Amino acid sequence: MFALIAIVFYAGWLVNGWRLDGQHAAELAQRDRQALAVAEQVMAIGRAANAAISTADAKAWKGLEDDKKELRRLRDCVADGTCGVRLIAGEDRHGSIDPGTGSMGHDTVELDPDLQRRVLDHREAIGEDTRKIEYLQAYALQCWQATSGDGGLSR
Repeated sequence: MFALIAIVFYAGWLVNGWRLDGQHAAELAQRDRQALAVAEQVMAIGRAANAAISTADAKAWKGLEDDKKELRRLRDCVADGTCGVRLIAGEDRHGSIDPGTGSMGHDTVELDPDLQRRVLDHREAIGEDTRKIEYLQAYALQCWQATSGDGGLSR
């Protein structure tokens, strides 16, 4: 009798184990499908971020190339002597008169060729740095948007 109870108990144990193994396998399969869906979403976000970064790269590179073309034109013009670099005293960069210099017109100072080249070198360096900073700011914003899932800044 005891052997019969043990056999029935053992058979029940095996059947229940097989049933639980089936449930466990179904749960694992469901988790695998969910993980695959999440991985596909992450890859799609990565592709979108890479496309946005590539677009920003192309725009920044074009801006740098345009600046370099303009500076080459100015350098050639200075080298040919058809134009020159002059400093204008009496105006700030927005065109308004500086009250400290008086309002009697504009004083200009023509620079020697070596100094003109150095001014253009500085202009080139400032332009490149400005473009790089703008690019890095846009890149940081795109990275932030890609990781936060936010389409814009919330302030």
